[in-house]
Amino acid sequence: MQEYALCLPGTYPRLGPHAGTLHALRNAASQGLLEQDPSFVATSSVSFIPASIYIQRSEEDHKEFEERLISLRKKHFVSLHPNFRKKAVIDFLSIAGLLIAAHETGRIRNPLTSHAALLALGFPAYKIIEKGVKDIFSVESLLVYDNLRKLLLNTLKFDRIFNSPIKIEVPAVNLNTAGWTLDQILSDPPLYLNGWQNQGWVSVTNFRPEDVNLEIKLRNLRYVEGGINGLRVFGHINSGKHDGDGQIVDTAALSNLPVHFAVKEGYSNMVVLHYNSKAEGPMERLFKNWVELLSRCFDITVSENSRKTILGYLRVNNDLGELAKQRESLKRIEELLYYPWLDSTSKQIIRQHIRDIKETMRKLSYAKKKRINFLFISSDPIPDAHFSDFTQEQMLEGMNIGWKAGWDAVPKINKLIA
Repeated sequence: MQEYALCLPGTYPRLGPHAGTLHALRNAASQGLLEQDPSFVATSSVSFIPASIYIQRSEEDHKEFEERLISLRKKHFVSLHPNFRKKAVIDFLSIAGLLIAAHETGRIRNPLTSHAALLALGFPAYKIIEKGVKDIFSVESLLVYDNLRKLLLNTLKFDRIFNSPIKIEVPAVNLNTAGWTLDQILSDPPLYLNGWQNQGWVSVTNFRPEDVNLEIKLRNLRYVEGGINGLRVFGHINSGKHDGDGQIVDTAALSNLPVHFAVKEGYSNMVVLHYNSKAEGPMERLFKNWVELLSRCFDITVSENSRKTILGYLRVNNDLGELAKQRESLKRIEELLYYPWLDSTSKQIIRQHIRDIKETMRKLSYAKKKRINFLFISSDPIPDAHFSDFTQEQMLEGMNIGWKAGWDAVPKINKLIA
């Protein structure tokens, strides 16, 4: 049996399906129907949570996690940013004071004095409104993940995670080190020939010495913080820290399909739990507020980046296949050199053409890459369960769809690794 890796795309609509699929894979493995567990898991965004449960390799842990998901509420994940709450209280008290003052002006018997006093309150009212608007746009974020941190520290079985035979890498994006300048893109030699170091990535694992060889509480907290960093939805949640360096946000800021983390570890068999996400496709739904609209913009950006990533890998696979055919053709041409009826001049010309073709092949941008064998797991359409308005029914439906997708995937995985 060959080794393989799991890649778990993120976004909130996949939380329930991931829980169901991974539970199905664990169940299949315990029954001996899945020939082999993955050796490595790469996550994106919220998929870090069900992936962490999965590598604990416990049926009971999956059941407990699903029960928690069904009863999940937004308050279990997030709370208002303390600075925003503090400013909101001050603004509320200021407005309350103005209302009391306005009420008192109405009790002044002299109409002229009463109207003048009420008019005098206009400027303070304007300044309070102005301050309220500035407070909204100047606070670091509207929400923080303090509640989720407590939930994960109390839920995850860290001894099982760090002793698991399944490796996990949980990436996030550093806003300060991500991005490319034109000079870097057009550098000499070209990046597409020799490859490049992906910029902007940070991650935590259950296998690297710097993540493991720590005091136990610090180790556990580092793992949870790394996971939370990878799901900090920019625009909603405050950015995080990684070793005190830069501002860290959601994995999908760069890619919701961090396949390259598994490739970097040497894996060439990849199972991608993608599903059929309605949230990332065309839809007729009209969004009522900026929070929903921002989530939709995030989803279509993620969808477009995923399309580019998937097709990029498949294009390389196709070109490597064609390159292999060309090499076989060259071997057959080289055999002509041993034909007695070919004169020396013709042989010399053929040899030169062969050398030229091999040199051209060597310089192809994909020539140094290796083929990645993909298995993309689809599903029935999963619910459009955005974080801003998800329901208990959507979460349960997502888990059931994921459970079915997981069982459907078992024979396909066995075939991939046979």
